[in-house]
Amino acid sequence: MRINIPIIWLLFIVLIVGSCIPSGPDDVTKLDFIYSNHNPEYDFGQGETFALPQNIVILRDVPPVPGQMPPTVDFVVSQNILDAISFNMTSRGFRQVSQFNDPDYIILPTLSESGTLSFNYDWWFWDWWVPNLGYGLSVQYPNFNPARITSVNTGTILLQMLDMKNAVPNQPLTVNWIAALNGALTGSQSNNASRAVSGINQAFTQSPFLKK
Repeated sequence: MRINIPIIWLLFIVLIVGSCIPSGPDDVTKLDFIYSNHNPEYDFGQGETFALPQNIVILRDVPPVPGQMPPTVDFVVSQNILDAISFNMTSRGFRQVSQFNDPDYIILPTLSESGTLSFNYDWWFWDWWVPNLGYGLSVQYPNFNPARITSVNTGTILLQMLDMKNAVPNQPLTVNWIAALNGALTGSQSNNASRAVSGINQAFTQSPFLKK
């Protein structure tokens, strides 16, 4: 019987090369990474209270009508995420208050609907919650550059901690800590909640300076 050696070797090479090509992850959690950054010169212990919104806002290219609530994340998933943020903050010595009780910090959670992170966006996304929060939603990031990552997976959650204790009227608000949960909300509702809460906990774990 005649054996075609070149063909056999070709098939062997194809199998070897194919085994070396990484396949896509069969679990979206393998795509997760938690990014955090902060102002290294800021003393987070100087504040005592913090406030959180009741919903996680979805950032879109077209801002909402001023005064109207923008699209938000599913209520159950939002509450799981907000509860995780609240738990981590209170366990580090901070006390949660209403946004109208002069909190020292306000943490704004947003969801990116695109593959980019928005570190500065239109204030209309938040004036339904606190109409007089600041000068537009112009913010500044002293002593650190938050935009070290810009390309992310759809469904990424961004946390921004605003310093209200040292806010100056008619001046940009200061953000001294951020965290991004890459692709945290991708999948079923139960998986979304579990992965997002795990990401929130990790963001605080890798931010030991964030304490009273």
